[in-house]
Amino acid sequence: SGFLTNAPTLACSALRGGGGGGGDGGDAKDKDGGNSSGSYCQIHPSGVRHIQRGQAKQWHCPGLKRIECASANTSQVLIALAGGEVIYFELDPLSGNLTETATRNMKADVCCLDVGVVSAKSGAARSLFCAVGCRDSTVQIISLEPGPANLLKPLSFTTLKSRPNSVKLLPPKNANDELILMMGLDDGSCLRATVDPVTGAIGTSPTRRFLGARPVSVSRIPLEGESSLLLLSSRPWLSRFDRSSGKHVMAPLSYAPLDHGCAFSSEAVPEGVVATAGKTLRIISVDTAGMEGGEDEAFNANRVDLRYTPRQMTLLATTASATNDDGTNAAAAQRKVVLAVVESDYNDYGLEEKKSLGFDPSGATNKKSKDKEKDDDAMDMDEDSDDENNVKKEDEEEEEDEEEDEEEIAARATTVRGPVPPEAGHWGSCIRLLDPSDSCRTLECIEMARNEAALCCTAVRFHTRGGESLLAVGTVTGMTLHPLKQASSHVILFRVINGERLQLLHKTTVDDGPVLALAHFQGRLLVGIGRTLRLYEMGKRQLLRKCELRGLPTFVKTLQTAGDRAYFGDMMRSLHIVRYEATTNRLVLVANDPSPRPIVSQELLDWNTVAVGDKFGNISVLRLPRGTDTATVDLTGQRALWDSSRDDSTAKLETLCQYYVGEVVTSMTRSSLVAGGSECLIYVTVTGRIGALVPFTSREDVEFFTQLEGYLRTDAPRPTGRDPQAYRSYYAPVMHVVDGDLCDAFNSLPHEEQTRIADRLDRSVGEIMKKLEDTRTSLL
Repeated sequence: SGFLTNAPTLACSALRGGGGGGGDGGDAKDKDGGNSSGSYCQIHPSGVRHIQRGQAKQWHCPGLKRIECASANTSQVLIALAGGEVIYFELDPLSGNLTETATRNMKADVCCLDVGVVSAKSGAARSLFCAVGCRDSTVQIISLEPGPANLLKPLSFTTLKSRPNSVKLLPPKNANDELILMMGLDDGSCLRATVDPVTGAIGTSPTRRFLGARPVSVSRIPLEGESSLLLLSSRPWLSRFDRSSGKHVMAPLSYAPLDHGCAFSSEAVPEGVVATAGKTLRIISVDTAGMEGGEDEAFNANRVDLRYTPRQMTLLATTASATNDDGTNAAAAQRKVVLAVVESDYNDYGLEEKKSLGFDPSGATNKKSKDKEKDDDAMDMDEDSDDENNVKKEDEEEEEDEEEDEEEIAARATTVRGPVPPEAGHWGSCIRLLDPSDSCRTLECIEMARNEAALCCTAVRFHTRGGESLLAVGTVTGMTLHPLKQASSHVILFRVINGERLQLLHKTTVDDGPVLALAHFQGRLLVGIGRTLRLYEMGKRQLLRKCELRGLPTFVKTLQTAGDRAYFGDMMRSLHIVRYEATTNRLVLVANDPSPRPIVSQELLDWNTVAVGDKFGNISVLRLPRGTDTATVDLTGQRALWDSSRDDSTAKLETLCQYYVGEVVTSMTRSSLVAGGSECLIYVTVTGRIGALVPFTSREDVEFFTQLEGYLRTDAPRPTGRDPQAYRSYYAPVMHVVDGDLCDAFNSLPHEEQTRIADRLDRSVGEIMKKLEDTRTSLL
């Protein structure tokens, strides 16, 4: 074949003499299935090898120099030697020879470069620009225009905060559009900038995004007939042109981390990627179905069919038995994280009761009965019948019966309510154990006892058990909602065996109301039981009561702990903060919220700040005033004799932020959606919407978005004719929260409206759009 197999290959490309289009050096064939010039180029550390019609021509490096990096397309080759010398080769369209054309010293070691691509749509014979990344943290645009005065002439450069690891030039979608320059850096981030197609000037406002902890490598791949970019770091990313918005968008790929990747095409996989991951070579294709969903591309969803309504979930860190025989990597094999989900439905039968009543939600019983009927019918058939018409009729009837059976099975497999209990107090419930690392595969599902409902769960580590993670589940039996009462309440402890199944340890009966909240607290279990907050220690046969706080306004709905504090949300009287005094073994009320809020969810932001969501669709941020906690410390121990915890003597929480979402916020958490991204408050609503509240880090951002929101309140279109500020202040005045949905409406305004708003803000339209994009990029 003429290729060297005993030397590492830096670049390889199929060359064409006529400039008939190409990709990233990997498109080796024309539309007729062959290479028009029959030549290939292989670049290795010692030189450049040109293979034409089975004969190889070698260009050797001068002296003892070596080639550090290289790039090639269908007619151009660019190499960088050690020391910063760049040499340019070009294919002669007449003779088909690859000749050295120009040389330039970059005055710095070159770590990456890209010669660009020859666009087939424009009919050009060569790429006019190349990008060169140097070790002095700069990226330069070099001219490849023919002529001694222009060839390898520096056109523009940009200075980076980190050393570039990979650069790629993406051709424009239209002839007059700007080129896209993507730069992958050693610090795990990438920069996307524009390049003027005439002057080669780099845009002054590149878009930065953090991708992972590993240096970012960039490669071009085809996607839906257009050039896209594959970025590899701690996880693979995809940058492509979005037809609906007319912008370049980035989204993570739902795949394992890859080391290297480039474009691949065959009859079976027209648009694919060939990549390496460790010691494996993989050929993958990107599923473009559903990629026009806009913001949904940033999320990877795994669907898990549940038996009942999920009430709460928690993660448990467990130890699994090592499966490798040679003992290598045994410590990593023992570490496993599982997800426990408690499910329950009111006014519903359990699974065993449904089966006893003849109803099977999975449809397995119906399928077995139909199969049995078919077998019985088959036994009654007359085997000696020779009438072909009767046989055809019987076959047609069997096919119709099979189609009816499939439709009936599909109908039975859909979610069906099932039989309704004749009286109140019936519950169906189960505990499900999932493996998040294996597409949320169900490991075990334990059905609860008759009319027993699991309402909450948490991971707890008792000091008496050596810090092992146990699953605590709060259940009620025979509970009715109107009136609110229950036959009994329990706290059940499970142990996770080998990270795959649950083992029951013991079951503790509690009084004073239903168990609605559980939390780990200083090596013990803190339980919210009706109007009581109780602390438990683990015993051999049941939980042991240590201390409690009685007389709370209504039921404890949410519960979180940090240090010696407990933050719990009341079902009608908002948030309360409690401190545990170890010397006196008691729980002391530190502060509460003066505004009555029916709390549904909460999330601890810091030591003194809590975000809560109520059942009316409001999100509020509450903070404990400075010095309040120290005022409640009892140094003498005599306060217990006269302290009655009156409401007028209890400190009050301050309201920092208020915002009306419009839906009931069922859960919220503080996290970042991408590695290294900014931390934000993520919430989900009862209709399935996912939202986030991003904190501002500078006064400039606060003033900019506040002014932009003020202008859009009057200029943005109102489909319902309602004032946006009045809507966000439905129950309480909006406070210290900017409406991101309203600010995002700036992109959909006509250009005249955008220009008028930009003039008021003393900014350009592009700067405002980039500011909005950077804010969204910091989150996704």
